[in-house]
Amino acid sequence: MKRLLFTLCLFVSACATEDGHPPIASEPNNKLVDAVADLCAAVEKRYAYFDKVANYWSQSCERADLEARAGGSSPPTLDVLERLLDDLHDPHANLNTNDETSPRLVPSGSDLAFSKIDGAFRVVGIRPLTSAAAADIEIGDELVSFNQLQAEQMIFDRVHSGREEISKERQTWAINAVIAGRYNEPRRLVLRRGSTVIEHMLGDPIPTSPESLLTYRKLINNLGYIRFNNSLGEVRAVQAFERAIADLSETDGLILDLRDTPGGGNTSVAEPILGHFVDADTPYQITAPNDAPAFTRFVAPSSQHPYDQPVIALVGRWTGSMGEGMAIGLDGMGRATVLGTQMARLAGGTEAIDLPSVGMTAFIPTYDLRHLDGTPRHQWAPAFENTQSADLGHREDLLLNTAIQRLSASENEGVR
Repeated sequence: MKRLLFTLCLFVSACATEDGHPPIASEPNNKLVDAVADLCAAVEKRYAYFDKVANYWSQSCERADLEARAGGSSPPTLDVLERLLDDLHDPHANLNTNDETSPRLVPSGSDLAFSKIDGAFRVVGIRPLTSAAAADIEIGDELVSFNQLQAEQMIFDRVHSGREEISKERQTWAINAVIAGRYNEPRRLVLRRGSTVIEHMLGDPIPTSPESLLTYRKLINNLGYIRFNNSLGEVRAVQAFERAIADLSETDGLILDLRDTPGGGNTSVAEPILGHFVDADTPYQITAPNDAPAFTRFVAPSSQHPYDQPVIALVGRWTGSMGEGMAIGLDGMGRATVLGTQMARLAGGTEAIDLPSVGMTAFIPTYDLRHLDGTPRHQWAPAFENTQSADLGHREDLLLNTAIQRLSASENEGVR
């Protein structure tokens, strides 16, 4: 409510104080004014997907500048910059800091995924080991409200400029961003299943974290299984993977589970892992800078005895960034069949934008990443798509069962 009232006050001649008098003007927050200008200029010059916001970005920047020049401590610096980044509707754009009023990031801070299907927003993903996974929520449940806001109100809570024509992509981003919640707010979610309406009071969306960087084991039919526990940014994950693949080297097939990688990672972890599946330098991804020709990235062999049996990679709504890069790499190299749903769709690769006047850093995608076939990473989806249960953590893991069945009959299923 504070955010709404402040925004309304910016566009009327005066907002009365409790005694009926206009408020006393504050000095503009010059440091914030400078930060807004720096971020606006950087987005226009360096943002890899500027074309999708170009028709309203100047409006976004004018609004943020007005807020900064209103002065005082309301709204705080974080609030203004977070709202400005909202207008990118890009889950890969964020700040390096937050406070108790900040929105959680999607997908790393979310436990549910919604998409618009047949005119309504419906659950399409449930993150394992979260309060949502423990609740009576099913794929296909229809959104009724969140914290007493209906869908249109939720969209306008995170869409601040360019409201004249809001794309389906932007609407979906806003719904998922709102339902992830803010750190200091409860989450009251109301869903409809058929004729039944069910209310859920959800807790913290962050799942219980396994102690290990990855987990692995042998399955039936002499198959191996390795799951990355949101660890693709940890250098130690490379050594953990080497131990796992050594122990599973004599298996007849392998399942790589990338469904819990929303925190992204980096190539110094992913490439040595991918190198265990090739016996020569192999292309796996295309990088396309804004200001230079596109080029192909390669992985080098990581072992004298690479794993050469069929592989299935599992992906879902919480396969993010480097997890997505590994999935398209394995597919492009011809070294795995990718099975699951649409991934997190974190577009491009991010770089830091320093905002020295306020001592903060913003991260925005500044170059595109693509499958070897030219498809942008964030638009790629598995050919063998399974929409039923890629992220159902508290129920039977039907996707894993499907992978086991495919590998067990790999000669007839076309598994690589």
